[in-house]
Amino acid sequence: MFSPPKTSTTRFIDDRIVAAMRLMLATSALLIIYLDPLERGRSVASTYTLLGLYILYGTVLYILTLRHSPFLARINTLAHWVDVGWYAALLALGHSTSSIFFFFFFPILVAAFRWGFFSGLWVAVASAVLATSVILVSAASATDFQLNRFLLYPIYLLVLGYMLAYRGGFELTLKQRLALLKEVTRLSNPRFGVDQTIGSIMARLHAFYKADGCLLVTGDPSLDQYRLRRADSRQPEAGAHAEPLPAAVAKRLLALPDNLAVVYHGKPRAWWRPPLGVSDDACDLTSGTHRTVGREVSEALAATLGVEAFVTVPFPYAGEAIGRLYLTAQRPGGFRDVELDFLLQVVEHVTPMIDNVRLVDRLASSAAEEERQRIARDLHDSVIQPYIGLQMGLVATHQKLASGGEVSGELAQLIEMTNVEIADLRGYVRGLKARDGGEDSLLPAVRRFARKFAEATRIDVDVEAKGDLRVNDRLAAEAFQIVAEGLSNVRRHTGASRVTVGLLRQNGHLILRIENEGSGESVPAPFTPRSITERAAALGGRAHV
Repeated sequence: MFSPPKTSTTRFIDDRIVAAMRLMLATSALLIIYLDPLERGRSVASTYTLLGLYILYGTVLYILTLRHSPFLARINTLAHWVDVGWYAALLALGHSTSSIFFFFFFPILVAAFRWGFFSGLWVAVASAVLATSVILVSAASATDFQLNRFLLYPIYLLVLGYMLAYRGGFELTLKQRLALLKEVTRLSNPRFGVDQTIGSIMARLHAFYKADGCLLVTGDPSLDQYRLRRADSRQPEAGAHAEPLPAAVAKRLLALPDNLAVVYHGKPRAWWRPPLGVSDDACDLTSGTHRTVGREVSEALAATLGVEAFVTVPFPYAGEAIGRLYLTAQRPGGFRDVELDFLLQVVEHVTPMIDNVRLVDRLASSAAEEERQRIARDLHDSVIQPYIGLQMGLVATHQKLASGGEVSGELAQLIEMTNVEIADLRGYVRGLKARDGGEDSLLPAVRRFARKFAEATRIDVDVEAKGDLRVNDRLAAEAFQIVAEGLSNVRRHTGASRVTVGLLRQNGHLILRIENEGSGESVPAPFTPRSITERAAALGGRAHV
């Protein structure tokens, strides 16, 4: 069943309007009786006194409404019954044939639109019974008793009261459903993750339907692995945590066809009570039609769950059912057939949002992993490779010093190389803090690096550029690291004295070419630079040696 609104955010009737209408009705009744002598009844003084008190009562409620009194919520639960009492008292004072009779529709409207269909219906029945009783008592002393009016007024109250109660309950249900959809939409925040989002939605469904439990069974039959999420009154947020479910139990809970949603009303508790549903209602999601299912299947599911009634719908992912959502109740008739359709709408509404949260979560994880890989490659190219070169220079200087040679020039060159690498490291750190490089930064950066590389290694570097080389900062940073790694490999693995770096933008592709002159020595063994290959693959390209 649907839960009534409990907070100001779910109060769907403006209390001020109701209080103002009550005060207006009380004032109108006083004016009617004052202007029309036929409406004054047998006791004029008592009538005026009663109406005066009713006006005072309405004024007090209106003032409390304007001041947002904390007592108003408790008063509103009984205010419509108090109104019924006022109108019954007016009838008892001799107004059984007056227009005051129609004032009973006001508390019916208030009860229905504020608390739902059953509250409005109870007020309508109570008003009809009370009005009939008052009319019967008045008829005992009346000489002009008219049977037609005696029958007409209660019938009006019952028939029109039922229609008003139904309309009010329907309006309230629609607003509650819209509020639920709005709330579950707000809960689907990618920052919370998939588990927390599903758990929060299950908790809201559990509270909305006043269910004893909410279960989500998911699994992969090919792997024979199944998971269960459960939310109940003791732990409403426990649905955020999935726990393993034995395959035998899971297969019983997933026995219904994937295209079938079912509501099971339960068994009647006594032989004289008719079943709440002659058969259980099911909705075929493929054809969109309703049909019945055998009670044996539903009773077997109820026995597995240990409940008296339930409603279940398939839980889809990527267009296929991966499990089932259950709402359970320990009382027969805990769910109505119409609630099946809305639960299907809720699931249809939330599954794309859950898929979106899952996608964003996956993209964030992939982006984090890609960033870690990029930083690892940058550290390899920007930190490790230069220090390998520095180490090789120190080894050569040490060997020359051991043989008695002059090393001051080599030491000055190593110091210069160290300064260059420190500057590059600082530039790399600045790049990590602010990734907002311009689109034309690639070619100047390559030329600066080529010049520094030539000064430090005595290897001439020619940079050739063709086409529009304006690229985004990420591509420029990766291309720059590829050039730096390529030049480092030439220095370490060849004896070349000249290198050519070519950059070409053609047909939407960026082509990097690094060539070195032959040293006249033996051809080196085939070598595939892993760092360059990984960078090219990460950018959707490829490397060829």
